[in-house]
Amino acid sequence: MKKKMVRTQVYLPRDMYEQLKQRADEGGITMAHQIREAVALYVVETEANIEDESKYAIPPDDPIWDMIGMCKDGPADGAVNHDKYIYVRDWDLEEDGA
Repeated sequence: MKKKMVRTQVYLPRDMYEQLKQRADEGGITMAHQIREAVALYVVETEANIEDESKYAIPPDDPIWDMIGMCKDGPADGAVNHDKYIYVRDWDLEEDGA
């Protein structure tokens, strides 16, 4: 039994259209068939990724969310000079006069 098709229209970038057209001409496969195969693959992969992500999603009531904003008042150059703040060495303290 043949599946009922629904007609739709999509806009493709010119280069993508040309690639599909060339593959259709050389391989004897219609552009519509190529697009259906690509969409089917996308749907399968997307569903698999959604299922995988839900296994590891952090629930909204997890205490880790309370950490957001805890470090907002740190040094302004912390992203660049983090080693300076994390790995304080003895000679660094002497130079700073500590």
